[in-house]
Amino acid sequence: MAQRFLSNPSPAEWPRSADVIVIGGGPAGTATLWALERADPTIRTILLERSDRLGAGSSTVSLENYRTTWPALCLARQMQRGVEIFHNADEYLGEGAAEALAVKERGYFYCGFTESQAATLKADVEHLHAMGMSHVEYLERDEIAHRFAWVGERVIAAKYDPLAGWLDSNALIYRFAQSTRNATIILEVAETAIRVAGGRVVGVTTPHGDIDAPHVVIAAGAWSRAVGRTAGIDIPIIVRPVQSFTTSFRHAAYPEDGPMLIGGPPYPVSRPEARDGVIFGWEYHWNNKHVDDGSDELRDYLEEPVANLNQLKDPRFPSIVLLLMARQFGHSDGNGFDSPNYLRGLVHNIGYYVYRAPHNAYTIDADGTRRPYHSQRAIIGPSGEVDGLFLSVAHVGHGIMAAPASGEMMAAHILGHDLPDESFAQFSIDTHEVEFDGGGL
Repeated sequence: MAQRFLSNPSPAEWPRSADVIVIGGGPAGTATLWALERADPTIRTILLERSDRLGAGSSTVSLENYRTTWPALCLARQMQRGVEIFHNADEYLGEGAAEALAVKERGYFYCGFTESQAATLKADVEHLHAMGMSHVEYLERDEIAHRFAWVGERVIAAKYDPLAGWLDSNALIYRFAQSTRNATIILEVAETAIRVAGGRVVGVTTPHGDIDAPHVVIAAGAWSRAVGRTAGIDIPIIVRPVQSFTTSFRHAAYPEDGPMLIGGPPYPVSRPEARDGVIFGWEYHWNNKHVDDGSDELRDYLEEPVANLNQLKDPRFPSIVLLLMARQFGHSDGNGFDSPNYLRGLVHNIGYYVYRAPHNAYTIDADGTRRPYHSQRAIIGPSGEVDGLFLSVAHVGHGIMAAPASGEMMAAHILGHDLPDESFAQFSIDTHEVEFDGGGL
């Protein structure tokens, strides 16, 4: 059977069965198709996507970056595998993939503006070196002035990941899909319900018809919890709105081949985009004060995505991020990040990052008190409640860089193979705490 893309298929085109059905056409879902067929070339897979295109969820707000500087071993190994595949894209994703992904290995540059921040960065690098990541560098003022003079005199220290970079995330998603030969990819499937009988998956129901399958993967991003309820399970995830914006301007001192810049607390970020632009982001502390989400509790997340995400877009966001960058780097009087040209013709995006819920990621005090933390680990593996039902959810903002290893983990779970790395067991739904998992930088 040849791979097929279908949209609004006729009854004659509608497939009746598969070995595995994947719900969700983002990086996690398409990587699962890719990894399954690499592990078993005879497997029949179907992917169902609610939108009219792949990568229409959180991928739209992604900065499309990848990095290796992860202090938790399972995350470090996951991302290292991603970098290996990005560097050898033609081998893993087919001829022409390297050109399509357009990987730019420009690095991640974490800025320290104070002695306290410098000490933190130095300790970070020492920890990463102890994990075997000797390529990560701690830079002091003189080295920064020599190699990155354009960042300015206010940066007194830096953590530098030279293997980090960014790529075309849309190309990656489509390369995962197009590298399969036995997959059927169906777009514009507005609703998908999972059919369960006798405690195990038997298929799905959609407005177009039923499909029988013994294995189903939920990889539907912010909508995964709703899909899970159709199988009678409550997936322990939450969603947080995240914004980014792209400009058509970049000030003269900011080089086209410069690295990703990560400012000091509260960590605004930016990187060059195309010839003359910049992408900016900031994972600010959000709350639901002005959102009708059915809760009177003030909290920094939503349990369900809202109907109109654009209502949460804050028009002040670009100005606030630029103000933070200008203040940290000492730019004023219309120079550098203070230039008004940054606000002209920008594209402002919003999407969701999906996290483990507070009751699924926590530490335990000596007295038994549970303390939730913001885990960076996705949930990848069996649902634990319904046989044949698997989850690839809560990828936070790392779905692009994590996708290759996430897909390979999922394939191993479904096919009953050993995990590619023993540390990957820590992505299970039942692992509530992993050392050095908290935080995002």
